[in-house]
Order: sequence, then structure tokens, then C-alpha cells
Amino acid sequence: MNEQAIDKAAACLRRIRDDGKVLASFPGDAEPNDIEDAYRIQDRLVAALGEKTIGWKVGCTSAMAQEMTNTDEPFYGRMFKATSYQGSASIDRRDVFAPIVEPEIAFRLSRDLRIDDAPFDVDGVLDAVDAIYAAVEIVDCRYAQGWPIPIMPTVADNGVHATFISGDAIADWRSFDRPGISVRVDVEGALEVEGVGANALDDPINGLVWLANRCLTRGHYLKKGEIITTGNLAAAPVFAKPGQHIAATFEGLGKVEVQF
Repeated sequence: MNEQAIDKAAACLRRIRDDGKVLASFPGDAEPNDIEDAYRIQDRLVAALGEKTIGWKVGCTSAMAQEMTNTDEPFYGRMFKATSYQGSASIDRRDVFAPIVEPEIAFRLSRDLRIDDAPFDVDGVLDAVDAIYAAVEIVDCRYAQGWPIPIMPTVADNGVHATFISGDAIADWRSFDRPGISVRVDVEGALEVEGVGANALDDPINGLVWLANRCLTRGHYLKKGEIITTGNLAAAPVFAKPGQHIAATFEGLGKVEVQF
């Protein structure tokens, strides 16, 4: 795709947020056809939004999510201060179209992960983590076709990120069995779905390792203080409906709640 087509695609995705109307389709020359074009559109969209970022989201780290998106690898997007919350959040349904609530494990970095230290492995990345969080990411379908969304338009629309809600920062986290952390998601007080840490690339830290290395291939790097959330742990998607209260309770990590 040429620069004009990249700009056109990003403008379409920006317009969704301004107009509150789903995108029926990209203009013919602005349809992303490969993953690098999709990330170029994402970069341009994030720049156009002009929001302060707090970190990154990693998506498609579970077999369920990869099957839903028809991909065999994760992807990333940015998270913004204006749409990030602590503990709980109330989401105006006029601000989202078709939200899915995803229970996740998030990490905060104590130092930069720059190219001088690459390639990164689990041990190297763990040394750069100073806290973990129970978290919920809300992803949203802003396309008229509805869910599921193929990987290219998913990546282009900033990884379909909508909202991030974190629990308390847990600094004493090294004793946790990350793959074994269990989570239950309750909708209106009743169990909707369960999950486990191993659903995210066998261990949520693997999502952070993937992101640290993948960003470097595109001229980005992870920075001290950034928060990275590492993908859906639930065994099935939780589609939120108007008026619902949804709570994700993580074994040993606490609870995160959202009201629609």
C-alpha cells in the first residue's frame, strides 16, 4: 500500500470514533492485504488519535482467539490513558458497538527493553517486570460485518482495543504459578466462563516476550513504566450486553469489574 492509501485507511478508522458509526468497508485501495500494511495503518491511526499511551495489548494468545480470528500468531495494539481504569469501570454503551470482555494478566516494566538487549527470552523479560495485575481488556468490533474479524482489519484498528481495567499492582509476584492462575467471569452474579493462565501462550509472560521482540522489528521498543496486557484467559468469549455487570475474579490476584 502507498502512503496515500495508508492515510485513507487510518482516516476511516478515526472517523468511526468521531461519528459513532461502524465501518461498512475500506475504500478499495485502502484495504490492508498484509500484516505489515495493517501495522502501518495502526501506527497512523494511533498518531491521528493523539492520545497518551500507557502501554500495549497483546491479542490472539489463546487457541480460542486465534481460531476466532483465523490466525496462528499474536498481534499487538496500544492502550491509552483516557480509556484505562483502576479496579472497576462503567462503560457507556454509546461508546462501544459490540464489546467482548477479556480477563487477562498484565505486567508493568521496571526498565526499557531496547534492541541492545535483544533477542529477549523469558528470563530476560522477567528481570524487567516489577509488578503484575489482574486485568480486563474490552475489545470492540467497529466493523459492520461484526465478529469475528479477520487478522488484517483487527490489527489495523489498533488491535480492536477499547478499554483497559487493572486491579491492584502486585509487586510480590514471583511466587505465583502464572500458568496455573485460575479466573472466573461472572455475568450478573452467575458464572459465565472460566479460564487459566496457561490459555495465553502456555504462560502469560510468553506474550510479553513475543511483544518485546516483535516491536523491535517495526522500530518500536517497550519502555519503563509501560503496562502490557497479554491476552484472553477465558475458554470462550464473553459478549457484553447493555445493563450487564461483569466481574472477573483471579485466584490470588483479586477482582476486576465493569458495568455496561
